[in-house]
Order: sequence, then C-alpha cells, then structure tokens
Amino acid sequence: MKTALILCALVSSSLAAGPIVPRITPEALTKLQQHNPMMQLPKPAVGEAKVTTPANQSIIKQSMILHDGKNWTLVPKGAVIFLPEAMKSRVDVKPVGNLLTFIDFITLNRSWITTTEVSFDQAAGNAPLPAERVSFWAKQDKIVVAVHQSGPISVRINAESQTITKR
Repeated sequence: MKTALILCALVSSSLAAGPIVPRITPEALTKLQQHNPMMQLPKPAVGEAKVTTPANQSIIKQSMILHDGKNWTLVPKGAVIFLPEAMKSRVDVKPVGNLLTFIDFITLNRSWITTTEVSFDQAAGNAPLPAERVSFWAKQDKIVVAVHQSGPISVRINAESQTITKR
C-alpha cells in the first residue's frame, strides 16, 4: 500500500509538470538548420512592424579606435575627453594587431591612457565636468576616457567647453 501511494504521487507530480518533450540532439538540430534555417522562426503577426537594419551603419563608424601598435580597442565617439597632442597618433587610425576588450586594453596601456568616472548627467551634458579634474588632465600626457561603471561612455560637451587638447 505504501509503495502504491508513492507511485501515485510520482505519476501525479509528473503529469502536473506537463507533457514530456523529447530532447533534440545537437546533431539533429544542426541537420534541421542546414535543411531550412528559417523553419523554427515564428511568422510575424499581421500588421506587426518589420525590423530593418539602417544602411551604412556599423560599430566601427560609431566608435573611436585606440591602439598601441600591437593591440586595439573600441570606445564610443565622444568617450575620449582629453587628448594630448603627443597621443593623437594612437587614436582613430586603422586597427593593427589584436582586438582587446576595453578593460584588458587599458590594463596593458596604463602608462599612456587613463579613465575618469562620469555620471549620466555629465555624460548627457547637463552637468559640467569638475574644473579641478580638467586642469589636472592638462598637466599630464595621458589620454583620458570617460567611463561609467567601468565601461566607456560618450560625453556630450557643451559649446563653451569643447574637448580639451593639450597644446
């Protein structure tokens, strides 16, 4: 009797979980995708907006390239907020070598690149960058990249405070 109750409990709990769906092996899935890759995509509903890709758009066109001769990385345009004259050759040129993540790239190149944390208001141009930080950048020969939570972010500069370039 005890065994029958346990068996009934197992059967009822498996039925409550829903029907058993057979697993598709990776080989079978690959074969299905080779035969018809669009077969598994649902058809859009009538009147549903179609997704299009803008022409002539790429992540490279929306980014600045920083390179050290062996490695390179991408940052959004406007993320470089201080560019010394001596470092202009390391920005916006053809990428050479290996693409690295931003964190890996700045770790390898701490001698000539640094970051500064900015708020969303500063990035949007609603709040100014602190004047003491801006004056400090002018005293060093490092590229300064704006970051928010360790990731590069574009900074909108108002007309009266353009991106600072050391002369």
